[in-house]
Amino acid sequence: MKLTKTIKQTVKTTTYLMLAFVMAFTISCSPEDGRDGLPGEQGPAGQDGNANVVSSDWFQIQFDYTNGPNDYGYMAIDIPNYQEFIDNGGVAMMYVRQTLPTGDYIIHPLPFEDIFRFALANVPSEGVENSLVLFANQTNVSDLETEPGLTFRYILVPGNTTSKSQVNFEKMSYKEVVNHFELEP
Repeated sequence: MKLTKTIKQTVKTTTYLMLAFVMAFTISCSPEDGRDGLPGEQGPAGQDGNANVVSSDWFQIQFDYTNGPNDYGYMAIDIPNYQEFIDNGGVAMMYVRQTLPTGDYIIHPLPFEDIFRFALANVPSEGVENSLVLFANQTNVSDLETEPGLTFRYILVPGNTTSKSQVNFEKMSYKEVVNHFELEP
């Protein structure tokens, strides 16, 4: 009998405590609390997303220059705000996609073999200003312009995005970069 009375008392006390907690949370937290008509405090600044990341569509190479023996050529791609991009530590990445006759494809980061490489360049004396330059070395480089299974893509990550992140984009695979910036593949 004494054990039953103790159990009833414990259940009754627990019920009152639970009811008190529910009432306290229901009454104490309402959206109307605070000062009406005044804005809340400013929260901490968030990290930049991919809003300033520039990515091209896949494109075929169109040389701006080929040498006499036709074993070297380059294509210059203008970069808006080039100096700011360079000064702030922007990262440029370029990829080549080889599409096979089956429709499957392989994506390689540049430099690729001894054929393709790229650089950021501002050499007005050579006719290249504020550009991302795609270089090719191969016998008959002009043939590369008409190769439909060979396309390129670049991704430019501004320094304001990279400075807040410890990610080394240049060591990431193409798929990892595309996923990281939520880009269309």
